[in-house]
Amino acid sequence: MPVSRRWIYALVAALDVATIARADPATVKLSGRVLGGSGKHALYVALWQRDGFLEHPAQQTRLDPGSPPEFAFRVSPGRWALSAFEDRNGNGVLDMGMFGPKEPAGFWQPFSGWRKPKFDDVAASVAKDIPGANITLK
Repeated sequence: MPVSRRWIYALVAALDVATIARADPATVKLSGRVLGGSGKHALYVALWQRDGFLEHPAQQTRLDPGSPPEFAFRVSPGRWALSAFEDRNGNGVLDMGMFGPKEPAGFWQPFSGWRKPKFDDVAASVAKDIPGANITLK
């Protein structure tokens, strides 16, 4: 029994609709390098949203000593902040002192105030892939 073209077109249209319905929302790639690390200790890179800023990262990755200090996150377009630190004592946490971090740390958007940064101090709008979101440790 021959299959009609109308039936084939209907099947293709239904498959296209199903594919669109399952598709993930558009995301962009936010990637870069951590600069200024010694290469002797693990690096941690965190991705932050306004909610939970400096409390609970939206995503976090660990870069082992000796590996390329490169990171990449897939995010939805919006405002994002990135931070990194070198874990010199191996406890997996950025250790803080009275006047700031005890370990080398930094943000994608540099911050130099004498207070704890706020999200808007270090966040940037991300609307397309950004391959050069480098973080310099100080």
